Amino acid sequence: MTTKKRENSEPLRERYDKTNRRYIVFVGCLLIQFVAIAMPSSMLGIVYVDVTREFDAEASEAALMLSLFRGIAFGGGVIGEMVIRRVGEFPCIIAASLVGSISILASAFAQSMTAIVLLIGVGTGCACVFPTLLSYVYISRSFPRKYVSKFLIMMTVGAGLGLLTTPYMTEFFLRQFGWRGTFMMASGLFFHLFLVGIVVQFNLPPLDGPRKAKEFKWTDQIAIFKNRTYSIYLFDMLLFGIFGYVVPWFLPDFVVSNNYTKQDAALLLTISGVSNLVGRILAGTLDPFFSRTKIIYHWGYIFAITAVSFAVFPFFMGNFSVLCGASLVYGTCFGLIVSQSVPIVVQALPLTLTSIGMATEFTAYGLCTVLGGYVCGLIRDVTGGYDAVFYMSSGTVIVCSFMCVLLLFLDKTCKRKTLNNVHINTISIISHL
Repeated sequence: MTTKKRENSEPLRERYDKTNRRYIVFVGCLLIQFVAIAMPSSMLGIVYVDVTREFDAEASEAALMLSLFRGIAFGGGVIGEMVIRRVGEFPCIIAASLVGSISILASAFAQSMTAIVLLIGVGTGCACVFPTLLSYVYISRSFPRKYVSKFLIMMTVGAGLGLLTTPYMTEFFLRQFGWRGTFMMASGLFFHLFLVGIVVQFNLPPLDGPRKAKEFKWTDQIAIFKNRTYSIYLFDMLLFGIFGYVVPWFLPDFVVSNNYTKQDAALLLTISGVSNLVGRILAGTLDPFFSRTKIIYHWGYIFAITAVSFAVFPFFMGNFSVLCGASLVYGTCFGLIVSQSVPIVVQALPLTLTSIGMATEFTAYGLCTVLGGYVCGLIRDVTGGYDAVFYMSSGTVIVCSFMCVLLLFLDKTCKRKTLNNVHINTISIISHL
C-alpha cells in the first residue's frame, strides 16, 4: 500500500513542477504580503493623526492601535501555527479574511478610541496572523527546495509595494471620505484575501500524504538558544521590534506637528516605501554576495546606517530635503533587514530547528512590537515631543550594530582557538608516535 501511494504521489508532484501554477501561488503570496502586512501598517500610521485628534486621545493610548496590530500579527505565530495544523490552511485564511474585514468595517463606526484599539489592534491583528504565516507555507510547498529561499525573499517585495502605494491611497481616501470612509475602503480591500485564498488553494501542489503534527520538545527550544548566532540575532530583533518601526508609526504626526502638511507626510512615507521595495529587491539580487559569510555580519553596518537615519529626523526637521534623504536611507535598510531575517535563521540553525527558530523569533518580535508602540507613545507624552523617541531609537539600533560586530569578533576568536587546538593535538600525536 505504501509503495502504491508513493508511485501515485510522485507523478503528481512531477506533473505539478512542469506547470507554471507555482507562479500563481507566488503572485497570491505577493498580494497577501501587500494586503495583510504592508497596507494596514502603513495606512494606520497616517490615519493615526486624524483618529487621535478626533477623540483627543493621548499618543500612548492611540499607539496601542498600531503596536497591538503588529504585535499580534507577528507575535501570534506559535498559536497560529497550532491552529493551522489543527483546522487546516484553507479554513484559516478564509476565516481570517472575514474576521479582518468585519473588524476594520466595524471600526469605521466606533465612537471611542478604546473601541478602535480593540477592533483594529486585536481583531485585525488576530486576522493577519494566518495570512502572514500561510504566505511562507505556500511558497515552501510550491517551489523546489533549492529555490525556496530565493522566492521567500522575493515574496516580501509585495510588502514593499504596499509600503510604496498605501500612503498615497490613504491620503486620497482621507481627502475624499475622511478616516471613517478610509476604514471602509480598507475593509473592502482586506476582503480580497478571501478570493486570493481560493485561487491559491486551487494551485497548490498535491500533498505527499497526511502530515502529523510535530510534538513540542523543550530540548529543541534550548538548542536554538545555545546557538550563538541565533541568540544574537534574536536579541537584535527584540530591540528592533521595539524601536525599529517608529518612522511609519510616528513620522506623519511628527512632521504635521512641525507645520508640514499631510501631503508632505505621505511623500516621506512613499519615499520610505520605494526605498523599502528597493532594499527587498537588493536582498534577493545580492544574496550571493551577502551569503559569502554569515548574513548577520552585514547587519553591523546596516544597523549603523539605520541609526544615523533615525537621528537625522529630529536634528534636521526644518530641512525637508534632508528628511526625504533620511526616509530613503531608512526604507532601504529596513527592506534589507526584514528580507534577510529568514535566510539568517536558515544559516544559523540546522534544518530540524529552523521552523521552531522562526516561530520563536516571530513571537518575540511581535510581543516587543506591542511593547514598542506603547513605550514610544509614552516617551512622547512624557517629553512632549517626538525628538526623544527618534534619538532613543537611534541609540538602540546602535546597540544592535555593536552586537553584530561582537558576533564577528567572537566567531573569529573561536575559529582561531579551534585551529590552534587542532594544530597542538596533531603535534602531540606525532611526538607520541
